[in-house]
Amino acid sequence: MEYIDRIGRANLIKGVVIFLVGLAIGWLAIGWGLWPVQYYDTDPQDLRLGHKEAWILMVADSYSLNQDDKAAQERLQGFEEGEVGEIISSLIVRAEEEGDLPAATRLRDLAGATGVTLPGALPEVTPTPAPVARGPSIIRSLGIVLLLFLFVALVVVGGGVALARWRERREKAPLRPAPKEELIGWEMPEEAPLGQFVTTYTLGDDGYDISFNIETPAGEFYGACGVGFSEVIGEGAPDKITAFEVWLFDKTDPENVQTVTKVLTSQHAYGDETLREKMKDRGEAVLVERGKTIAIEAVGLELRAQIVDFAYGVSPDLPPNSFFERLTTELTPHMKQEL
Repeated sequence: MEYIDRIGRANLIKGVVIFLVGLAIGWLAIGWGLWPVQYYDTDPQDLRLGHKEAWILMVADSYSLNQDDKAAQERLQGFEEGEVGEIISSLIVRAEEEGDLPAATRLRDLAGATGVTLPGALPEVTPTPAPVARGPSIIRSLGIVLLLFLFVALVVVGGGVALARWRERREKAPLRPAPKEELIGWEMPEEAPLGQFVTTYTLGDDGYDISFNIETPAGEFYGACGVGFSEVIGEGAPDKITAFEVWLFDKTDPENVQTVTKVLTSQHAYGDETLREKMKDRGEAVLVERGKTIAIEAVGLELRAQIVDFAYGVSPDLPPNSFFERLTTELTPHMKQEL
């Protein structure tokens, strides 16, 4: 009460009003309207908890595919070890509660590869109640006065800058709109690919199953793509492949992870209704032709698979053009363009 009597109730009310006006103009009008703060190029460790969890899940999925300990450790650099351990532990508990045991295993493997210690149950900490303030101190009073001066200065400077920009916009002549023909001729530039992978199968490679990670130049894991066996014809070694699967794994949206597949078939398999009916659940059947490009689209990724070269094998026990002696494909993933 002594402090209030010293500065006067009227002056205190004026100060509060000035503070509220400065807050409204400086924060709402200037901070949100004219020059809102924009964040970009943020490191994963600076994200909020939900995005940190999504990042660690993607790192675990990437590690389960490539088993690269060094890459996994680099992707978790900047995080505090205790924080990573708590996040991985909570994700494991959540995955086990939802019945997703493979996800829990991938998270444990990531913790083992990066040397992260998973904490046990932490005891609840009862917050200590803050001491009750018995009266305004001199430092607090000076802080209030300083804040008032700062807000008044922000209001004056911000108002002057806003007024100058408004006058500058009014004095500028309006821009001439582009002719209609020019607008119609504009085209969206094609986004750079996220990789370019070439793989070749040869008869006798019975373990052929190739996959490639899809990552940004900064190392952010978006998904994977690859080629593998789909259907074998005839008996005996080596396996005679009559159809391959080209697949795209898309993890750009953690809430909608997808794997999309198309089946590359030989001429015999493409014309055999029984074989096509057997393979229809694996994806759309596409006849292999030299130079043909197959497009596979998922949530945020698009894969273009081009048949670079191929050759059929020959066997007296099998129909002609029924299995491959060689197949070379080129896989080029892109981010899907928004029209």
